[in-house]
This record gives sequence, C-alpha cells and structure tokens, in this order.
Amino acid sequence: MDKRIEKLKEINITLSKAISKSNKFWFEHILPSQSATPLFEEAEKELNAILSERPNDANFWRMLSNVKTYTMDYAEAITALEKAIALENKQKDKTQLIELAAHKDVQKPKPKVKKTSSDVAKRDLPFFKYHPEPTLTGAFETDTVVTCDCCKKPTDVYYTSPFYAIDDIEALCPWCIADGKAAKKFEGSFQDDVSVDDVNDQQKLIELTERTPGYRGLQQEYWLAHCNDYCAFKGYVGWQEIEPLLSEFADIETDLANAGGISLADLPKYLQDNGSCQGYLFQCTCCNKYRLYYDFD
Repeated sequence: MDKRIEKLKEINITLSKAISKSNKFWFEHILPSQSATPLFEEAEKELNAILSERPNDANFWRMLSNVKTYTMDYAEAITALEKAIALENKQKDKTQLIELAAHKDVQKPKPKVKKTSSDVAKRDLPFFKYHPEPTLTGAFETDTVVTCDCCKKPTDVYYTSPFYAIDDIEALCPWCIADGKAAKKFEGSFQDDVSVDDVNDQQKLIELTERTPGYRGLQQEYWLAHCNDYCAFKGYVGWQEIEPLLSEFADIETDLANAGGISLADLPKYLQDNGSCQGYLFQCTCCNKYRLYYDFD
C-alpha cells in the first residue's frame, strides 16, 4: 500500500476517534471533552509531521483544518484550508471556508471549574446510561439557580422538557430524574413509551422513560435501540457531524429508510444541525455502533 494512503487512513482513524469522543459538533462553541483532547493533539502532531514532508498534499491540509475547527482554533483552521484550496481549488473547500470565516472572531473558551451558589448542585451529577452527557446536549440548563418542582430544593443544573405529565412542570433537578421521584410524583415520563424501538426488557423501558432526561425533536421524539438495549443519545447532528463516522454505523441505510426514506446519497443535501431536517445521533451501549434518527420541521 502507498505510504501516503496508509498515513491518511491512520490519521483519519485517530481523528474519527477524537470526534466521536469530543461530545461536541462541528461549529458548536464549546471545547472538546477531556478524553478527546489528547486524540486531537495526536492527530495534529502526526499531520504537522507529514506536512513537513508533503507540504503540497491538500488532503493533509484539509484534515488539519478539521482538527483546528473542532478545537476552536478557527484562524489556524482557515489558514490550513486556504493552503488546501491553493493546491486543489475545490468548491467544497471554498464553501467550508466561508463557514469558517463566519466563526473566525469567536473566542476560544478557557477550561474552568464550574462554581455554584446552590448546595444541592455541588453534588456529583448522576450518570444516565441512555443520555450520558445531558449538559453537553443541552438537556440540562445551567444558566441560573431554580427550584426543582419535585424536591423543592435549589439547583443550578436543571431540566425543562420534554416531560409528559398532567401537571405543568417548569424545572426538575437531575437527582429527582435519576432516582425516579419526578416520574412517580407527577405520574409522568420523559419519553413516550410508544415511540421507542422494541426491547425485550420492561426494566430497561422504565429506566428510559422514567429515569432518563429526554431530547427535543422537531416532531415526536423517537428512541432507537440496538443489541436488545436502548441506545445512548449522543446529540443533535447534521451531515458534517456524521460524515466522519459513516463506517461506524450499524446500518445507516435502514435507519434512513425507517425515519422517512431519504437515501444516503441525498442525505448531505438535507441533513443539517439546526436545519429543517434535524438529525439525532444514538450509540449502542453494548457494541458502540451508531444509529441515526431524523425528522423535519
């Protein structure tokens, strides 16, 4: 195998792993997770090394631009992509450069320890098997201190929707969700138990619907499963977010057919985060394969 192709594949694997662990999406203005940062650094180091030998290879400049985009180093991402364009002048790169330019003045945040005036929020957040990063996905808000409608305690980490109940619920703390108190007190659920894949285990369904924060869909939310267990919700995605992960999906063409019938070939034209066709990324908690659901506004 050509050493260049071999190196491209090697770095692409590292970059794909970094993206899958980053807990963020394309132009989301947050830093990658701590587990992803070393992988992005490794990919950047490898790219800089190969570019010192192959400065006229546009593919490596594109990959470096992708790394810098995820780490919010937008000025460096623009420089790398401009070098790729100078070498190959592809329209796709030019379009991406326009997007990058719109973010060039965004300040990269500094990692910081979250402070709170709420005693209850100083506790460690509970772990949700089917929604492991609810703060990063936006399921939990952290902009102010509110009172949980269930336990009546103050919290600066809280959930607002969706929650299906007769009572009008304004905010729930993570702990009342995790131990099932909120669902029991208000006789409600966080996911419609009809809008889920079939899993042959009633306790797993209870954990999903009564003890897991939901996500916001444009229409009715639907929860996917794999390996006879519900998947973990990873976040909101468009084509740019899932393209590097295509080889890691269980069966994306079946997912597309089940959700509404868009073909894989047409997906880049329609699927866009915060667009009219919104994607929702799930990951199997057993085999780590991805699954995709989407809907329209």
